[in-house]
Amino acid sequence: MPERVMVFIDGANLYTCMRDYLGLRHNVKVDIFGEKLAAGRQLVRIYYYNSPAPPSTDQASSQRFWAKLGWMNNVRPRQGRIVPKTVDTECPKCHNKFSIHTYVQKGVDTRIVVDVISLAQSDAYDIGIIVSGDSDLAEAIEWVREHTQKRIENAFIACESWSEKVRQAADIKIALTKEFLNDCCQ
Repeated sequence: MPERVMVFIDGANLYTCMRDYLGLRHNVKVDIFGEKLAAGRQLVRIYYYNSPAPPSTDQASSQRFWAKLGWMNNVRPRQGRIVPKTVDTECPKCHNKFSIHTYVQKGVDTRIVVDVISLAQSDAYDIGIIVSGDSDLAEAIEWVREHTQKRIENAFIACESWSEKVRQAADIKIALTKEFLNDCCQ
């Protein structure tokens, strides 16, 4: 019987690393990316996590992307939320203090953790592939490995935001390179 695979994609983490470390500024074809990660094994489902675009950005583009996800087979979009945040900072040159108004993503890591653990517990997959380097996910990976017979793979872009805790917790590491991602981008 083929191994059943589920893919859990932290969209913000993936796109930030693609842009900042690989120079890629394209959306990922989530369904093709998931199939490539499954590497011939039975792909049960892909979960894609992100938050809607903040009010200061191109909302129409974000809405089109989320709408496309809804039409893809075996892809389950999961939205977090965006909340405003004020960051007080100081200019390193003149030492003037000022505030920056920005937005932060909330709820995405929690949704990933809940899905990874609950779906492992309900025997929905044999192998979970987590596409993220976020250290908040390390405990979930360890919990699944210690309390179930499931394996967890970690797909990552080698960069400073890829947590050592996630690397150590995962059974298998999958390096995401420009070459790996090229045919998955639109």
